[in-house]
Amino acid sequence: MLVHVNPRYDSLMRNTLMLCLFLGLGLQSIAAPPGKGSQLRQIQIQQRNIVVRGAYLTKVEVWSVPTGTGITPNEHVLLGNATRTNAAGSKELWVFPIPPCDTFLATEVFAKGFDSEGTLIGKKSLPYTGASAVHDALCNASR
Repeated sequence: MLVHVNPRYDSLMRNTLMLCLFLGLGLQSIAAPPGKGSQLRQIQIQQRNIVVRGAYLTKVEVWSVPTGTGITPNEHVLLGNATRTNAAGSKELWVFPIPPCDTFLATEVFAKGFDSEGTLIGKKSLPYTGASAVHDALCNASR
């Protein structure tokens, strides 16, 4: 059995299929799939908070490296999780309150960002190193 298809109909169907494919691929690139497009961009001190900027993150942890003798390079303390203050997306803002200055001593403070699959995306440190510089930066911001 031989079926004849109208050439105009065939062309219309092919163009419709191509349009659907292009639109589908375009929409897929706009919506970041899980684990794709996640970024940890910046960490800074603003007022009484440690503020982290990123994109498509599901969790941001704030860590410190304690002071003292005998501290190994990998000995870090989890201070806690930052809280996202705006909608999830490409311009996320995460906030963590500065710990009380009278009890907090650290040589470095940094944030770790995680994507929707729980994968570590990156680590960003505050631009202060050494116990005095970290203490002054955090405590002056919390006054």
